[in-house]
Amino acid sequence: MPEQKEVEDMEKFMTLLMDVKVSVAEQSQKLDNVLDVKEKVEKTQETANEANRRSKRNEEDIEEVEKELKNKASKELLQGKADKSEVERIVQEKDNWKRNMPAWVAVAISAIAFLWPYLTNL
Repeated sequence: MPEQKEVEDMEKFMTLLMDVKVSVAEQSQKLDNVLDVKEKVEKTQETANEANRRSKRNEEDIEEVEKELKNKASKELLQGKADKSEVERIVQEKDNWKRNMPAWVAVAISAIAFLWPYLTNL
């Protein structure tokens, strides 16, 4: 009889041990998934930071162009080469450039995407 009790205890212990092993495997898989997500989040954050830096540089460039345009328009106005309507036209051209820039960028990206398969096969 004591042997049968030991066998039953051993079976319970082995069952419990298998349950623990399964739980550890599940937790390990969940941890792997979390680590994969962490890597993706870090890459996304890095990309966002790069885009933010690029955006700030672009804003600085736009401000510089605006200042140069205003200086040019002011100089032309002072020199009598342009009247107020001419200055307004120059400002509108600048505004059109800013408004049309995303469309031109989209066209360029589309052209690159269209030509990419042909260029990679060369």
